[in-house]
Amino acid sequence: MNDLITQIWSGLRDAGLPEVMLYLPDGTAYRCHWDDTAQVGTIRVALLADQDRKIVRLVPVDQCQGIGIASPKGIDPAGYRSFVRGKLEERFAGNGPGSPPDRDA
Repeated sequence: MNDLITQIWSGLRDAGLPEVMLYLPDGTAYRCHWDDTAQVGTIRVALLADQDRKIVRLVPVDQCQGIGIASPKGIDPAGYRSFVRGKLEERFAGNGPGSPPDRDA
């Protein structure tokens, strides 16, 4: 269960949603693309540009407190949910326990 955020993000990437917001333990949030991560041994880290400190932060993804998908500028997040749900259902529909019910049934 320790790698829950990594598993969610990997699934989002597979569904065509590789860019997410990562909510860090210090209460901040950073936008990060899957391509801006690296595997360090067995740990996936996000490479986050910290402009204030002029550093690249290496944050273990699994230490993040949450993950989100930012809606594009000018798009209402409430309406964007259906787009995200559609992408996830398109990729994962019928893939085992916990998958969303088929709407056509």
